[in-house]
Amino acid sequence: MDMSTRNHATASGDDSTVEVTVVGALDATAVRDLGVVLALAFQQRPHHLVIDLAECPFLDAAAIELLVDTHRRAWRAGGLLSLRDASPRVRRILEIARVGHVLRLTLSPPLQPGTDAHTVTEPAAIVVVPEPRDPLVR
Repeated sequence: MDMSTRNHATASGDDSTVEVTVVGALDATAVRDLGVVLALAFQQRPHHLVIDLAECPFLDAAAIELLVDTHRRAWRAGGLLSLRDASPRVRRILEIARVGHVLRLTLSPPLQPGTDAHTVTEPAAIVVVPEPRDPLVR
């Protein structure tokens, strides 16, 4: 699993958004890494935390627990957590776990004419990119 985070700069610190992109399955091993990334994201004190799940094909119970805990943490801090572009499979897993009504699921807006998927419309700065761990290498 590979994760990256981008802090989308905005005009006001009160309206800040931190985006975390997950690539790969969110299983028990990957959840530890995501927990570290989310802790660093919360240090930025975002008003809106977005976890992009477009490239996450699967999540397990440990991931669901982390997402619900992250939702609670954001809500207690006066913020908002959104899960963006979850696949139909991931959405179904969340429905079966009965947390689909708690977690805010969103879709990316359609591309505007004249732009492509690689066009950056907001300034971005790297917050943290953890190195993938190989369980066979110490």
